[in-house]
Amino acid sequence: MKHLKCAAAAAAFAIIGLATASPVVAQSIETSVSTEHTPSGTFVRKSKKLKGGWVVEQRGEKTVIVFDDAFVAARGPDLKIFLSPTPFEDVKGKTAVKGSINIGELKSTKGRQEYELPAGVRLSDYQSLLVHCEAYSVLWGGSDL
Repeated sequence: MKHLKCAAAAAAFAIIGLATASPVVAQSIETSVSTEHTPSGTFVRKSKKLKGGWVVEQRGEKTVIVFDDAFVAARGPDLKIFLSPTPFEDVKGKTAVKGSINIGELKSTKGRQEYELPAGVRLSDYQSLLVHCEAYSVLWGGSDL
């Protein structure tokens, strides 16, 4: 009987301890949640077929732009991916490369694909993501970052 009373008292203290510890645990969980925005968007057509979405992923020191499985673009020559300092709404085919950085040739006109930002390039320095035919200055489309 004496052991049962001791066990009951220990259980009561454990429950009281858990009840008082819970808010502290909840607080530490709340403060550890990141409030950073992960850039993502949907492509908008300017002059040629372009649809699908994209998201930016941070992989250690590398920043990667990932086009989703629903990505589709019309075929064309010399299609490249650019980051532009200009808002997408204001970009035209002839001005698409002005101040922009080429992050790679379009790998495929459909499906998931990835483009790693070159070292030293900060996404925050740019306002839009473009799919552009550089040879003929034709802007397929893009999205605001």
